[in-house]
Amino acid sequence: MQRYHFNLKDGRLSLDDDGSEFPDIHAARKEALRYSTEVLRNEASDSLWDGEPWQLWVTDQPGGRGNTFFTLNFFAVAKKS
Repeated sequence: MQRYHFNLKDGRLSLDDDGSEFPDIHAARKEALRYSTEVLRNEASDSLWDGEPWQLWVTDQPGGRGNTFFTLNFFAVAKKS
């Protein structure tokens, strides 16, 4: 099994030093979506709403280093009245 490291920048930087094992890239992508949904639902910081992009990137080495398998980018745009 491959080890995937889920790193997050959402107004603060959280680097995954431990990683999680998944059988393939498709399972890691599913986990990235699940994790992103959970963070956005429960922990989304005000920085997202202040225009700072939110990013989750998945690497093959700890601490955000190594090869990046994929990146999810989120941003919010407030409608001006």
